[in-house]
Amino acid sequence: MLLLQMTNILGPIIAITAIGYMFGRSSIRLHTETLSVLIVLVATPALIFSTLTSLEVSLEVLGIMAGAAALCMAVSAGLAALVLTCTGRSIRSFLPPLIFPNSGNMGLPLVILAFGEQGALLGVAYFFVVALAQHSIGFSIYAGSVRLRVLLRQPLFYALIAVLLVIGFSIPVPQVVLTTTQMLGGMMIPAMLLLLGTSLASLKVADLAPALIVATGRLLIGVVSAVVAIMLLDLRGVPAGVVFLLATMPAAIVNYIFAERFQFNPEQVAGTVVVSTVLTFVCLPTLVWAALAISKSEAPLSALLTRSGT
Repeated sequence: MLLLQMTNILGPIIAITAIGYMFGRSSIRLHTETLSVLIVLVATPALIFSTLTSLEVSLEVLGIMAGAAALCMAVSAGLAALVLTCTGRSIRSFLPPLIFPNSGNMGLPLVILAFGEQGALLGVAYFFVVALAQHSIGFSIYAGSVRLRVLLRQPLFYALIAVLLVIGFSIPVPQVVLTTTQMLGGMMIPAMLLLLGTSLASLKVADLAPALIVATGRLLIGVVSAVVAIMLLDLRGVPAGVVFLLATMPAAIVNYIFAERFQFNPEQVAGTVVVSTVLTFVCLPTLVWAALAISKSEAPLSALLTRSGT
């Protein structure tokens, strides 16, 4: 029974990523730049809006998951700075990959397949905080200066504002808007996995030793940050399982995109992303098993979700 459950969760992730990888290795190439722009500018804000408004999440639940995401990133930042300082690695190059997990491309499909509708709700509430931080703090680290105006150009920022207004003031959303955003958001998960596979086919590993060190650090730091957040926020049940899975995802591909844009060790960052992703794929059965085990406990936050849906 457990083996079947794990197959049902991991099978689609591996299959769609493999399809993207084969496209990346074949003469029929997916245009990754167009695909990534479509995901960031259209699919992601649509998914955030449709999921958080159609499932009637409360601001309290939204705040708890956002707080868990922020706490995981804060703990990761502290541990990452310590690891990089002790190992003599470049903080500017490797701090973002250690802080920001791939909670979109890999994390969201996993929590949706593992925990269903509740996983989608909690996962999106966690993911939007990571995405906002990636496109503001992460971007600024690689740029070498604070670039908060970049955040103001992100549609997902305004999607979040719209969600807060709808939830906070109980504004009814027209069905045509819900249907449109649901259709647009529905393409995000498969598009992200295809992009992940295609990107892995084109990225090369430079300097395997530092890439392996940082990739291992990302996984271990993710586990520690998840445990700290779950304990401090007293999360149990499905919310705890969602936080654990999303916090332990590999280094996000967007880190390589920013490193390439500002020409700050892009080859080494690419190697880190590849090795981190492969390492996480190897560990996925264990990570998913742990998340499912964690989710079986009684969850005070689950009571909040039940009340918000009634």
